[in-house]
Parts: sequence; C-alpha cells; structure tokens
Amino acid sequence: MRFRISESMECYVEKENKANGSLERTLRALLLVSLDSMKQRQQIMILDKAGFGQSEIAEIVGSTPNAVSVRHAEIRKEARERRKTR
Repeated sequence: MRFRISESMECYVEKENKANGSLERTLRALLLVSLDSMKQRQQIMILDKAGFGQSEIAEIVGSTPNAVSVRHAEIRKEARERRKTR
C-alpha cells in the first residue's frame, strides 16, 4: 500500500508496511515453534482462543477447515459435558 502525500510521507508508509510484514513473520514463526510440541487438539484450542478462524487454524496445524471444525465441535461438546458434571 502506497500513499503519496509527500516524498517523506511515502517513505514512512513504505517502511511501516515492511516493519509490519517482518513483525507478522516473526510472530508466526514464534507461534509455530511454541505449538510444535503440542497435540493437534491443544493447538486448535489455543489458536481458537487467540482469535484465529477455522481456515487459519487449518493452515497452521496442517489440516482442512472442515476437519478443524469437527474437532472444534468435539472440544466444545466435551467442555459442556465437563461443566454439567461439576
């Protein structure tokens, strides 16, 4: 994305976009490393709580959005059952 208000403003926006891309890559790498030792179920729970969508979760955990949706429904059902027994 480039805006041209002035030469200096254009450079600022371009640098900002590069920094955001770099930060995004760094955060993604950190996320992947932290999830590596977890089972897929735990990964889905954490990513869901972090606000990722089904498609994003599927891409990260190496699955399909449909499979993630099914697994997520199972997790929610088990959580409801645990709350009922308390």
